[in-house]
Amino acid sequence: MTPLRTALACSLALALQSACVIDELEDDDVGDASFCEPASPWPRDYAELEADLLDRLATLRRQGRSCGEVRHNPVAALRLQPQLHCAARLQATWIAEHQGLSHEGLQGTTPLSRGALAGYDGALRYELLARDFEGPGAVLRAWLDEPAHCDALFDRRVQEIGVGHSRSDPGTPGSRGGPDGIGWVVVLGEREPE
Repeated sequence: MTPLRTALACSLALALQSACVIDELEDDDVGDASFCEPASPWPRDYAELEADLLDRLATLRRQGRSCGEVRHNPVAALRLQPQLHCAARLQATWIAEHQGLSHEGLQGTTPLSRGALAGYDGALRYELLARDFEGPGAVLRAWLDEPAHCDALFDRRVQEIGVGHSRSDPGTPGSRGGPDGIGWVVVLGEREPE
């Protein structure tokens, strides 16, 4: 074999090897309910985008903000809650794979029923939805620009959060989101003082 053919064969072998790598998955705590099994493991790049959104929101809450005509003082960061994280991920996947935005999800579930199926025992207060925003900065800006969503993010009563990000897989049977379907969901909950 000539040196050129050897180099091409090696390059092809390396290219094929890297093309066979499947997205790295990350095992996150999403609770123990069987409903949540599809929410973990989760693609690492999705989990990193979720964490970025959570960090950005924590920074904003510490600073306070005006939402429309209402000024919100700084509030505490939210705790990532496993069952809310599950509910957010599953709804983000539903949104990514279906056209439009809806609080109704897989098999007719609602925010409250998803929380219950995930095993959440607090009071679910808000579910914020977004579709087709590329990154956490863009989706957060859109929510902050809409006063009702902005108010929800700064509500002092909520202490817990679930964050979900997903993209549609055009090869999935029944997927109508197309190759660019992107879902974002934030679920906010409250606990009664013990």
